Order: sequence, then C-alpha cells, then structure tokens
Amino acid sequence: MPTEIRTCLLPLLSEPEDYSGSVAVILDILRASSTISYALHSGATAVIPCEEIEEAQQVAEKLKQVHGDQVLLGGERMGYKIEGFDLDNSPACYPSETVSGKQIVFTTSNGTRALKHALQARRILIGSFMCLDAVVNELKKSDGVIYLVCAGTDGSVTGEDCLCAGAIAAELQDQIDQEMVLDDSTRIVVDHYRSQIQNEEGVLLAIRASLGGRNLIRRGFEDDIRLCSERGLISMVPEYDHQSGTITFASGV
Repeated sequence: MPTEIRTCLLPLLSEPEDYSGSVAVILDILRASSTISYALHSGATAVIPCEEIEEAQQVAEKLKQVHGDQVLLGGERMGYKIEGFDLDNSPACYPSETVSGKQIVFTTSNGTRALKHALQARRILIGSFMCLDAVVNELKKSDGVIYLVCAGTDGSVTGEDCLCAGAIAAELQDQIDQEMVLDDSTRIVVDHYRSQIQNEEGVLLAIRASLGGRNLIRRGFEDDIRLCSERGLISMVPEYDHQSGTITFASGV
C-alpha cells in the first residue's frame, strides 16, 4: 500500500530526481491527460508523447515509413491545433472512427512536458477525472511514495489540476485502511476538492472558473470542459512505458 502522497503544484517546483522510485500521476486536466485517456479509450493503440513540435514531426515521419496512415499527429500550442497536424488537443476530436487502431504522436504546451520532467519515477500514470476511479484503484495496489504532478498552464498553477489531485488523494485517504503521510500541498488540494463537492456540479463549476477553464471558454472550447469533468467515463489507466516511450492502458503492477 502507498505510504505517502506528495503533490507538485507545478513541475518547475520540483527536480527530476525528486520522483526517483515513486509512482507519478501526471495531471493536465484541460486537456492533455484527458485527451490521452480518451484517445486510448477510443481504440488508439498508443500515444507517443513529445516535448517539442519538431520532435513530434520527426517521430511521426519515422513511424509513417513503417505504418503509413496509421499514424496521426496531435497536439496544440496556445490552445490551438499546430499547423500541419492532424488533430488538436480536444478529446472530442479523438473518437473511435478517427483514432481506432492508430498511433498518436502527441505534443502539448504543458502536459507532455510535465510527463518528461517526471521520467525518473518508477511508474508514470496519466490521471484525469475520466479515469479517476481506475487511477485510484491502481494506486491502491502500489507501495511507497505517490507523486501527483499538476502540469499547470505556462508556469502558473491551475485549479483544475489541483482539483483532480485533491480528488485522487481524498479517495485514497477514504479507501486505504492505514494512515498515509500527506505533504502540505496535498492537504491543500484535498481541502479544495472536499469544499467543491459540497455543491451540486461543484467539480464542473470549479473547473469552469479555473485558469484553464477560463482559457478554454475564451478560445471557444467550452464543450471540452464538461467532457473533461466526466468522472468514471473510462475504466482503465493510461501508463507511460519507459522502454518504448509510449502510453498505453496499464496492465497492472
């Protein structure tokens, strides 16, 4: 069973070696971690995360030489689809008829970079409200330290990532029959989550009011907020494989 939960409110507040030996959960609720989860749920065979646009283009080109049109480029900069890419960062753009059986080479402003920052973790899971219950169940089987890594937005803390971190930590507290050590950041996000769920649709309203939510509304992606706040939509957990550099659904500990 896990013994400690630490929350990193922004990747820049941690060093890569901090994650050594831990299980890290990457949280970019609006929208990278939600989109990755939804793409796999829709039948994508793998998501390949890249930090930079040029890196993603090179990876996709190599894969296309072998797999042809079974490879798609997805991602965003400043919230919008990258020129020349097939897909943006909206989970609604990753239905089964578009991505089933395909590999998605994926780069975003915050989420994929947060993942790469945590590469020294023993395991790296991708968390979202969509697969929240599955993530909690997977973490219950782990041991040692859990790191909840909030991607933020361009170096700013975002409420939606903190809210999901709080939900994960609160659920683990409620379901694990032993005391866990929580750092101060974890206590803060748990309190935030518990305060929001006192109200009907509190999670949705909190996400709408967050920095990420306001950015999406301003850019015309308001529908993504409701989709990204749907709890329990997906029953499996995306996990990054250090050896292959790909994200697929976890097979377990």
